[in-house]
Amino acid sequence: MSEQPNRGAIPGNKPVVETRFRVRFYETDQMGVVHHAAYITWFEEGRSAFTRAMDYPYSQLEREGISLAVAEVNARYHRPAVYDDEVRVITCLEQLQSRGMTFSYEVRRASDGELLVSGMTRHISVDEHGQVIRISGAFREKLLAGVGRLEDGG
Repeated sequence: MSEQPNRGAIPGNKPVVETRFRVRFYETDQMGVVHHAAYITWFEEGRSAFTRAMDYPYSQLEREGISLAVAEVNARYHRPAVYDDEVRVITCLEQLQSRGMTFSYEVRRASDGELLVSGMTRHISVDEHGQVIRISGAFREKLLAGVGRLEDGG
C-alpha cells in the first residue's frame, strides 16, 4: 500500500486522500474476486492514510487514549475487483462534529477509473473506557488545518 497518499479536493472542496495498492491474493475467493469484507478493511486503510496526511496519525490518537469507534458502516458494491487489480481508495472527510466524524469512500480501479465500491463510516470519539468524549482539540485543529491546506492546493 502507498504510504504517501495523494492529497487533493473533489467538487465541493471536501478534503480527500487517495491511497493506491494492488489486490492481494488472500483478499480473493477461488475465482480471484475480492471478498466483500475486504473493502471494509480498505476503508480503514483510507482513514489511516487520511489522518497521516493531516499530520496526526491514528497511532498518536491512541497514545493519547482516544479511539474513533465505528458506529456505522455502509458499502454499496457496484463492480468486483479481482486479484492483482490496482485500486484507488479515495477517502473524504464528510462531516466533523464535536464527538464524531463521518468519512465517505470510493474504491476505483486505477486502470480505468471504474467505481467498484462506494461507502461511508461514522465514528464516535471514545476514551480508553469506551465513554464518549469530545474530539481532542489538537486532533481537531490538525484536521481543520489540513482541510485548509487541501482546499488551498497545499
